[in-house]
Amino acid sequence: MIRGILLLLLVCSSSVFGGNAGSAIRALRAIAEQPYAANATIVELKGERAEPMPAEWQILLADASARGGVRLVSVANGVITSESTPLKGYSNVADMPGIRTAEISVDVPSLFQLVQKQAEEAQVGFHWLDYTLRADSATRAPVWTIWLYDQLGSLVATMGIAAQGGGILQDIQLPDGSSPRKSDTKELGGLLGEIGNFTESTARKIGDTTLHAIGTVQEFLVGERTIGPKANE
Repeated sequence: MIRGILLLLLVCSSSVFGGNAGSAIRALRAIAEQPYAANATIVELKGERAEPMPAEWQILLADASARGGVRLVSVANGVITSESTPLKGYSNVADMPGIRTAEISVDVPSLFQLVQKQAEEAQVGFHWLDYTLRADSATRAPVWTIWLYDQLGSLVATMGIAAQGGGILQDIQLPDGSSPRKSDTKELGGLLGEIGNFTESTARKIGDTTLHAIGTVQEFLVGERTIGPKANE
C-alpha cells in the first residue's frame, strides 16, 4: 500500500524534478570561453518547459562569422551539448541588443522563488515555466521574462524580473494583461499548489482511506497536511 501511495505521489509530482540544466550564469560563461565569443553577441537565453528547471539552456548569438549571422547553442550544467547555425526561423537577430552578462546576478533558484511567492499570493497555480533572458530595448538592462503554464499547456500568467538585483518589473499578470483576482476561499498557488490540487483531485476518486494515507506521507515530507483527512477526522 505505501509503495503504491509513494508511486502516486511521484507520478503526480515528478514534474518538479523533470529537468536540471544547472545555472544560467554558468551556461553563459561556457559560451564566453568559446573562440567565436570574441566577435559574437549573446542576445537571448531561453529555458523551456522548466519544472522548475529546464532540461537545457538555449543561447542565441548574433555572430557575423556564422552561416546566416546566427548561432544557436544548447548548454546543460555548464557543458555545451549542441551548436547550430540556422538559416531560417531567426530574423533581425543582428538588431537585438546584446546581453551584458556581467550584470546578471539573479539565477534560476532565486528567480523561481520570486515567481513561486508571487503565484502563491495571487492564487495562480502553474505546472511549468518558460524563462527568457533578454536586454531591455530601452535601458539595455538584462530582464527575465517568465511564462507560466498549466498542466494542459495553456498560458496562465506572465512576470518580468530584473536580472540584476531581482526587482519585480512586472507583477504576475493573466494572459489578457489583467491582475489575478483572489477568491474568498483559500486556494493553493504556484507550482506546488498546482501539483497538490491535481494530486488531491486524483486521490478523491480512490477513496478516503488512500486519501488519508497520501496526506500522511505529505505531512511527513513537507511538515504540513493539505491532502486528505487527519487521523482524528
